[in-house]
Amino acid sequence: MKSKKYRWIILAVGLLLAAAVLLYVRETGRQDSCFYGDVDYVSVLQWDGVVYQEDNHSPPGELNKKGKLLGEISYRKADHQCPRTEMRDGDSTLLEVGTELYEVSGYKTSARLWAGDRLFVADSNPDARTLNDLLDISGKITAVRFISGMDGTTHLMDFTPEAAELFIKEFPMLKYIPFEQLYKETKGWVGDHYSLEIELQDGTAMPIVYNTLSPSFNPPAYATPELAQLIEQQRKLIYAK
Repeated sequence: MKSKKYRWIILAVGLLLAAAVLLYVRETGRQDSCFYGDVDYVSVLQWDGVVYQEDNHSPPGELNKKGKLLGEISYRKADHQCPRTEMRDGDSTLLEVGTELYEVSGYKTSARLWAGDRLFVADSNPDARTLNDLLDISGKITAVRFISGMDGTTHLMDFTPEAAELFIKEFPMLKYIPFEQLYKETKGWVGDHYSLEIELQDGTAMPIVYNTLSPSFNPPAYATPELAQLIEQQRKLIYAK
């Protein structure tokens, strides 16, 4: 009888400990956010509610000048084994604490930032309604082209002038939706993808991915039927040469 009583006591203690662990995980989120080893972070930062990703696509030496100082990085996720699960303003994944943030001359702060000498472009913005709200590219696009999906840089073919004119007019006006929503609505954004690039007046370039199965882009927006047809027509010209 004594042995059975002890087993019940041990079981009760075990249940209490399990409940405490579950409560701790729920309150702190540590189970999902603790890492034991190297983490391969994408270089992003958050400022004024907007999440920006580092631009590794634009050619060096042709970028806009820095504007006024906005603030600095105050938290670096890579410095913590158990980083915060949700980013806050001033947080980065890889930038050192103290890295100064500046406006990018010629662009809205919500679209681009300088972090030290590294350019960051808006990746998500809860207040954006169109792609132009997100990226501030209306009136700034000078060329549209297909690029290699293998290396993401090799130019395959520029759009014809007529096609580029339509794309330049319509693309910035597409309705912006968060990529998480696009991913969910398209059941994983499966399908063939085309790699495109838009070149801007300041010499910077922006990669675009187009999904053929559920005609849509990343930066995230659904294509209009006219743009979907245009892209397919232009794609065929690559192989007609």
